Amino acid sequence: VIMMDCSLCPINDERKDSFYKYVKKHSETIRSKGIEPILFMSWPYKNKPEMQQKLEEEFFKASKLNNLRMIPAGQAFLYINQNFPKINLYTEDLRHPSKEGTYLAALMIFSSLSNKSPIGNTYVMGLEQDIAEILQKVAWITHKDFQKRTVNSGL
Repeated sequence: VIMMDCSLCPINDERKDSFYKYVKKHSETIRSKGIEPILFMSWPYKNKPEMQQKLEEEFFKASKLNNLRMIPAGQAFLYINQNFPKINLYTEDLRHPSKEGTYLAALMIFSSLSNKSPIGNTYVMGLEQDIAEILQKVAWITHKDFQKRTVNSGL
């Protein structure tokens, strides 16, 4: 079961305790049914890239406290935002994913669950081929970098 909270909740002083409480509670419930819980790291708002560092800190902490695998979607979003600013991952509210953002999040889920590269996947969700290829490559790079990072940090 993949769990996600809002992007603001883990880093908001008023909501942070609830984030930890419910990650723990739902992880325990899911495990009690013999199922593996996985935490989905959300992304920073488009106009607030500084959120990413705080999100990573809180998601890593929740992951470690509850012995959870994590899908680093937020890291992929930040990479695209910094390196491919013409690819818009957000809707007009600058928070929720556009079609491109949804595709990137799905690629991160695929890569994280299968440990397989999405590069060359023919399903591009109606996106322009060159955009889909960039998103596929970034998803795979992000996944591999995240795997190295978590192995080296003991997560």
